[in-house]
Parts: sequence; C-alpha cells; structure tokens
Amino acid sequence: MTVHSLAPETFGTDDDPLELDTHSPSGTYALVFDVPELTTEVGALGEQRFPAGSYVYLGSAFGTGGLRRVLRHRRVAEGDHDARHWHVDYLGGHPDVTLSRVVCVVDSDIECDVAAALADGPVDGFGSSDCDCTSHLARYETVDEALDASTAVFRQKG
Repeated sequence: MTVHSLAPETFGTDDDPLELDTHSPSGTYALVFDVPELTTEVGALGEQRFPAGSYVYLGSAFGTGGLRRVLRHRRVAEGDHDARHWHVDYLGGHPDVTLSRVVCVVDSDIECDVAAALADGPVDGFGSSDCDCTSHLARYETVDEALDASTAVFRQKG
C-alpha cells in the first residue's frame, strides 16, 4: 500500500498522484496542522484550548466524493469555505492555523487504528463522535514530528 504525503496545494493539480481533480478514490487521511497557542470554539465541544504545536487530525472518506473531501478541508484552511460541519473545520479554519501536510492512503479504512496509535490530543471527543475512540486529534511539538509519526503509523497499520 502506498502512503502519500503531500503538500495541501498539490491536491487537484497536475502533480496530484490521486488525480482528485477528476477521480474520487476512497481512503483514510491525516491533516497535519501547525497551531499557535489558541482558544477557539469547536462546535458542540464548546470552547477549547490548544497548546502551541503540531496537530494531526484523522479522517476517512468512503462516501460520495471520497478523498476529494481533502480539497474541502484545504478550502476551509485557506479561508475560502466558511461552513463548519466537522470539529476539524473549527481548528483548520482558524486564521492563525496552517494546514502543513496531508498524509493519506487509498482504499484502506484505518482511521481508528491510526488515531489510537498516535499521541494523545488535548480535546477528548474531537473528530470521534461517530466511533468509540477517545479522539481523532493528536498533538506533537513540531510539524516534522507529527509528519514522521503519522507516516510511520499509516505504514504500520496499512
């Protein structure tokens, strides 16, 4: 199984190995964010504090549109899409937060397995309202640490 680690701006372009501009593969993805210390509203979870660091959010896309969902997350992170449907929209859509990287696999449903293997996050219930996981958000000190950890776990669990 191939683990893709891509800059967010790659998706939907000629350099996109998933060809999300014309295809809709299903799969599991991780969004890697660079976050300054902040407190923000997170939907039904209320106001939450995020210590500065790098955060990995785990999601899956097996419905209509598949991994094209990553394009939506990118638009939210860029400030081009204001709708907030998921917990990650509140974090990723904050103007001080940067979407640094996307890690994903095609046709493999490993969302909960990867989430369980990553570091703990500061917000119980984040992204996990539809499963029994404590959270689908992990925190690391740096983007490099977050990227290394998520890529390694994707390879291990895939």
